Amino acid sequence: MREVVAKKYVKALILTLDANEFDKASVEFRKLASAFSISKFNFIIDSPMIDAKSKSDFLLSLIDDNSNSKLGRFLMLLSQKHRLHLIPEISKEFEYQKAIRDSKFKGLISGNIDITPAQKSELESKFSNKFDVKVEFETIKNDFNGIKIELDDLGVEVSFSIDRLRAQMSEYILKAI
Repeated sequence: MREVVAKKYVKALILTLDANEFDKASVEFRKLASAFSISKFNFIIDSPMIDAKSKSDFLLSLIDDNSNSKLGRFLMLLSQKHRLHLIPEISKEFEYQKAIRDSKFKGLISGNIDITPAQKSELESKFSNKFDVKVEFETIKNDFNGIKIELDDLGVEVSFSIDRLRAQMSEYILKAI
């Protein structure tokens, strides 16, 4: 539900922003979203004893902006409507809208198989051509016995599990006997 409300706020804000303001707002929302991992920050945001203006001024002090800008007025609106906790979702939606605007998406390659830079580059190229966008992958080594490729913003997940392959081969051999 929070994502739906955040999307509406972002859509309304984006309509008022030019390209430079859009990029700047995206960066600033990313900064603010990261602050929500700090318990003292959340205490200030949740406190009923602190008025909306003070909360929005506090948020503006954390970013490179002033209260007369569109972003400053937007933060004041969120504060008045008691919707400051939407900032992490707003940040995610801004990133998604930026990816759409720039046709540039980030994905994740994970598994216990080592991927060379050449293989990573080839996968980026293949996925970029497939979806007609620019795709960049981050690689993470984990305990998944195989490889998993995720492009959440495009709704794509591809995985190859060695354990599953072994099980299917064993099942096939048993059926053939």
